[in-house]
Amino acid sequence: MVRPLAAVALVAACTVAPAPGLELDVGRVCDDIAIEVDDPDVLPGSTVHAAAIPRSGEPDAWYLATDPHGTLELRRVPEDMPAIDLSALGSAGEFRVQPGPIDGQVWLELDRLEGIRLWQIDETTATVRDSAAIVFPAFDGVWSRRVVFLGETPHLVAVPVVARVGTVPIYVAALTSDLEIAESWELTATAECAPFSELSCPLFWDDLRDVAVPDAAEAGSIAGTALLLAITTQWTGDPVDPEMAPVFSTNMISVVLQRDAAAERPVLTRRDHVAWTNDGPVFPAPAQLAADPLGLYVVAGLLPGPGTSAAEATSSDYLFRAPLLGSGTADAGDVIALLPKTLESHILQLGSRVALGQISGKTWNVAPIEGLTVNEDIVGSLAVDPETIVLRAGRGQFVLVADWQPTRRARIVCAEPSAE
Repeated sequence: MVRPLAAVALVAACTVAPAPGLELDVGRVCDDIAIEVDDPDVLPGSTVHAAAIPRSGEPDAWYLATDPHGTLELRRVPEDMPAIDLSALGSAGEFRVQPGPIDGQVWLELDRLEGIRLWQIDETTATVRDSAAIVFPAFDGVWSRRVVFLGETPHLVAVPVVARVGTVPIYVAALTSDLEIAESWELTATAECAPFSELSCPLFWDDLRDVAVPDAAEAGSIAGTALLLAITTQWTGDPVDPEMAPVFSTNMISVVLQRDAAAERPVLTRRDHVAWTNDGPVFPAPAQLAADPLGLYVVAGLLPGPGTSAAEATSSDYLFRAPLLGSGTADAGDVIALLPKTLESHILQLGSRVALGQISGKTWNVAPIEGLTVNEDIVGSLAVDPETIVLRAGRGQFVLVADWQPTRRARIVCAEPSAE
């Protein structure tokens, strides 16, 4: 059942039972939550682009940041391990940093046409391993690659940047401790179509489209990993002829990869969450996912492209939930909320739980998602600049970046009970 919900600051929830409280990774169930600022001024004078928290409940953090002199580095705070100078290797937007599933590990990656380069930081041994550019898969093509984790084992996933909607090749390879390719597999994310649905079934569409991977599940949040794919009509950038206007399509799908002891290869499950059709080019934004033990959550919407009317974008962002009942379950789930664009909605991973974040004026609001309900009875709030960008750093921590405020690092905690 589709249950669109109105929203003002936080989405109005359809509560069917008393809220059970939010169990955070702090060993207790919270009756209420708060947003606690752990570092009120992260790397003063520097621009922070991304962050990763190596250990749960610890103040240490790694930041991808550009210092006042224009040097791009991956820096630890406190600075008791050397920074990694990245200035000669690429721009900030080309790097991706994330915490690993094992406490004390952080992974950095740089994906280029010639291959993907990796860095593995292990704070336990105070070592940094790095690789040369890894060519995977080992044949011609242009790929979007990233590191994911099946259990505690790192894997490379490669997705072609151009593919058919109905059948997207997914290449997976395990990585050795030396950051080299071990066993690899070729999988296919194939759409499932209802009988007699040839006209609307992606399996019967032969045109090639652009494929992007805007997000992946945080390590350890799901039994395996999950990727969010945005598949869009190719556009050359030329002005659209109103007399022969093409149709621009956007398909948002998720791909879950899990290891099955009885199978010789990872098990892949595809879910088709939504397909939008527009008269002008659009961009998928937001496009994020997160997971709890029972469900996969996706927040997605559209922004107008160059020369496209704002009416072509979605007036609201969509929050989807799909059940995770084991490998092979391809239920695409339901829309559980419609979120006004003005609230900059985003999905937050809180350990094994999921929350919805929104910026309403000068306040950042965070509310847990309980199954099909956004729980407004448990809301944490923090005063922020209206233009604040929330960077997800992993392990329930976040970095708040704004032009007119110091960069801050915050975490979601159990609120202390009131004295009343």
